[in-house]
Amino acid sequence: MENSIFYFTGTGNSLKIAKDIGSKISNCNIISIAKNNSNVNMLKPTGIVGFVFPVFYCGFPKIVTEFMNKIDLSNTSYVFIVAVYGATGGNGGCRQQAINIFSSKNVKLDSFFYIKSVDNFIIWTWDVPPVDKQKTIHENVDNRVNIISEIILNNKKYFDKSFVENIGPIIFGYNNFIKSVNDRSKYFSVGSNCNSCGICAKLCPVKCIQMDSKPKWLNGDCQFCLGCLHMCPKKAINYKKVTIKRNRYKNPFIELEEYNKC
Repeated sequence: MENSIFYFTGTGNSLKIAKDIGSKISNCNIISIAKNNSNVNMLKPTGIVGFVFPVFYCGFPKIVTEFMNKIDLSNTSYVFIVAVYGATGGNGGCRQQAINIFSSKNVKLDSFFYIKSVDNFIIWTWDVPPVDKQKTIHENVDNRVNIISEIILNNKKYFDKSFVENIGPIIFGYNNFIKSVNDRSKYFSVGSNCNSCGICAKLCPVKCIQMDSKPKWLNGDCQFCLGCLHMCPKKAINYKKVTIKRNRYKNPFIELEEYNKC
């Protein structure tokens, strides 16, 4: 029996965690949510099935909600979710959202986990943490992955708790974010130092960037993962003016060619 972990990622943190958990589960496929969202009705996962994705505004990324609502989980033996967050207090909303989705599908969710990783959400008041702190965070992630993997392999029930589970989506304005997320690409800009390498377009998980002499964002699909902003080797992409002097982040354990290839 094949097992599967479905992931969505912007800068690699969720993909790294999905791969690490998958390496501990026999015969486990690592599958991109973005790449398979259009044909999700054809997917019939069996055995152990997991979903790994970043927390956006104390909730699911829009594409993850769409995917999870549509996927057939009737032949699974164990289902888990790992929600990856960066900012303190950012680990809220997702547990209850997951419970609601699975209840509507009449499918059992066996476990739910939050993992704190390196924060890449630089459009508010903070920057990417310094490299030495990133190293410590990655080590903590590895330890957490080992604990989570043991729970999954032993078929145990477990649900992480968060002190902002219910209030978090209200504080961060999750509902308003979801309503406007696909139109937020209009606030990205490209500087004169763009070298037209096309990395942003190649790595965009929903392929909403079109390359001419410079990248152009197409309306309607952007998930606001900030992958384009962080992956630009020239730091030529910015969101409004707030990110101009801020650092960029890419998970150091994930190669560019690994993004969304599965």
